[in-house]
Amino acid sequence: MNRPVALDYLLLVGISLIWGSQFVLNELAIHSFTPLIVATGRVLIGFVTLTLIAAVMYDRSPRTLTKPDRHPWTLYCAIAVAEAILPCFLIPWGQQHVDSSIAAILLATVPIFTLILAPFFVKDEHWSLIAALSVIVGFVGILVLIVPGIKGSWLHNIIGELAILGGALSFSLSLIMMKHLSNIPPVLAMRNVFMIASAVLIILVLALNTQWNLRPSWQSTTALLGLGVFCGGIAYVLFITMVGRTGPTFTALTGYLITLVGVFIGIAFLGERLQANDIFALVLIVAALIIGKFKP
Repeated sequence: MNRPVALDYLLLVGISLIWGSQFVLNELAIHSFTPLIVATGRVLIGFVTLTLIAAVMYDRSPRTLTKPDRHPWTLYCAIAVAEAILPCFLIPWGQQHVDSSIAAILLATVPIFTLILAPFFVKDEHWSLIAALSVIVGFVGILVLIVPGIKGSWLHNIIGELAILGGALSFSLSLIMMKHLSNIPPVLAMRNVFMIASAVLIILVLALNTQWNLRPSWQSTTALLGLGVFCGGIAYVLFITMVGRTGPTFTALTGYLITLVGVFIGIAFLGERLQANDIFALVLIVAALIIGKFKP
């Protein structure tokens, strides 16, 4: 892989800013929309965005596009559930009870869950002492974050935090499944994943007779558009481009920055405050991510 240059650092910052802002955008969106509408809007707008980008990136010749009968539609369906449907609903649902900065910290557990689950599903992956240490430190960080909240209206806090952790677990499963998409142009694969997820979510909205807010605030509407266009569309293209240019090791730095950006934006723009245990938990979880990057 090429040595990172100025453009790669710009991509790194851009991805971190986009995905780091999703927590604040979720919080703004749920002021006017239900979590299911937020999930549906994000995924549907993301699908439209990826479709337009794919149309620009790839022409329609058979040499450029993978033939439809070679697309792994069953795998697409599984990834759609794990990458789009579940986390895009669970995270904004959890943020009804949890600040955006806490959500950013909790979502940093994606690589930790991946370390735990990968040996079950990936042939060349195995557990090691380093991986075990990373998981233990990360788990302690989660406990430090959650346990002090078990007081007063603790049930709402715990349910919200568990929902966000469920979204993190779902993202980790999708990362593992995406390893089997190596022969398909990534933008086309993500477009197909979002297409399936959009169809499922629209059916759920209609079946559950979800109430639409006919007069949403402009902040919520803008936030939902931002979630779809940037977090659900453009960020994936930037991420895929960055992996191709610099490889997974450099790209993995986004994992640290997304959490830090999410925490900073929550504090700067929503006036959120971190308690001492929140900061300690953030330090532990980031430390767990760093430990997990060492090779045994």
